[in-house]
Amino acid sequence: MNATGLEYAPRDYARKPLTADDIRAIAGPHSLREVMNPRSPSFRKLGIERDTIDDAQALELMLDNQNLVRRPTLAAGKVRVFGFDADAYEELAGAEA
Repeated sequence: MNATGLEYAPRDYARKPLTADDIRAIAGPHSLREVMNPRSPSFRKLGIERDTIDDAQALELMLDNQNLVRRPTLAAGKVRVFGFDADAYEELAGAEA
């Protein structure tokens, strides 16, 4: 539980890599491309544009290199927050209260 009282389950990708089902669950109703971190050095090395690949390609890339997964990722019901967004976290904490 954090300071706002929200419960969360952290996951160390290095110790327990994400599966395809995990990545799909993280994305929820969003495109798998949205889960990718275009600011990651690993992503930049690929030399691709996120919008030029489809979800199947995005999934394969993230399974091969989990550093491509945007962090932190928050999944609460149907709400998804990819990357750090303090305002979104506060809004979600207020909705949970």
